[in-house]
Amino acid sequence: MDDAYGPLLFEDALSSEQRAKLRARLAEDPALADGWARWQQVRARLRERLQEHVPDRRLLVLYALSEEGREDLLTPEEAEALDAARPAIADALDAVPALQQVVKRVQDERADFETVWAQHREEIWAAEDKTDRRSQTDRNERAPRRPGRARREGAGRQWAWRLTVAALLLGAAVLAVVYGPQGAERTTVTAEAGEQRQVEFEDGSTVRLVGASTLSYTPGMDAAEERRVTLARGRAYFDVTAREDVPFVVTTPAARTEVLGTKFGVAAGNDTTEVVLVDGRVRVGPGGNNEAEPVVLAPGERSTVRSGDAPTSPAPVDLTATLDWTGLFVFRAAPTRVIAERLRNHYGVSISVAPALAEEPVTGTFERNRSVGQVLNTIARALGADVRKEGEAYRLEPGS
Repeated sequence: MDDAYGPLLFEDALSSEQRAKLRARLAEDPALADGWARWQQVRARLRERLQEHVPDRRLLVLYALSEEGREDLLTPEEAEALDAARPAIADALDAVPALQQVVKRVQDERADFETVWAQHREEIWAAEDKTDRRSQTDRNERAPRRPGRARREGAGRQWAWRLTVAALLLGAAVLAVVYGPQGAERTTVTAEAGEQRQVEFEDGSTVRLVGASTLSYTPGMDAAEERRVTLARGRAYFDVTAREDVPFVVTTPAARTEVLGTKFGVAAGNDTTEVVLVDGRVRVGPGGNNEAEPVVLAPGERSTVRSGDAPTSPAPVDLTATLDWTGLFVFRAAPTRVIAERLRNHYGVSISVAPALAEEPVTGTFERNRSVGQVLNTIARALGADVRKEGEAYRLEPGS
């Protein structure tokens, strides 16, 4: 395996210095950053599915041993726990067919271990006898009784039992790579620095990529049971079409955002993600194996997630200012006078509002590259108002 991928797979074991080097490497290599974000997504998804269907994964190991006729390796307490859990395990195997492969992997690892143990146990015991004799001579003490062969067999089996637990975890990781979302062909879209790109998914949802950004997804979202995209780096503004009971999930290197139908912005760095909600409702949680509680945003709120930390509490923000990078004017229940001021500053023209309209709220999203007249006419239609133009000056007045 390429050394570049080792730290990605075992990020939890890295020191702070190694983490800093990894972040620098990800910043230099967009493809590597995308791969890391996808790996985080797979690990989180696998953990969720295993936790949902098999909360105590040790039971799956006991099941694997029992299915190959090795109940003798189970303690009475383990056998009792397994009998009680059999219906739940059967349901889990039906719901997650890949777990059958985990069971098979556990059985294979145990069989391989016992084969090696049978080949080398005599050598191991002879070495132990020799070591013990030397030790007892040096101490000039009476040697204790050596355990019989049956007890040694039990010890060997206990080691085999521990290896099966490791095999389960390894098998689960392998299955995540084989059966996870990235197993299907994915599409990657990149916006270079200073560039904007619009992506439309099959379900009608859209995303606007801004600046140096990389997004990947699996085609077929109109029929998928889950809609998942990965923002490996950069900033993206999402307009998600609602589909009942089919969430839309955005994974970044630091966070996981789940929505049903909404508009929101995501800014993703290597170790920090900012989510700003415009409309609807989203749940923002940490990425990877961090089990911190997610937070739920209401429209007009923001939360930030740093790698290894819980999301910050939702806080209100000025949507237009915070989402300035999108190339959009984003207003939610904003007074008309405030909108007029923003437009006046952006276009450099005089815009006034009649007192009767000054506090009228307006919600909408407008392209900043549209002319001032086009934006004002759209707002006027929403208010039932008129736009008066005198020279280079504009005024919103109640409709006649």
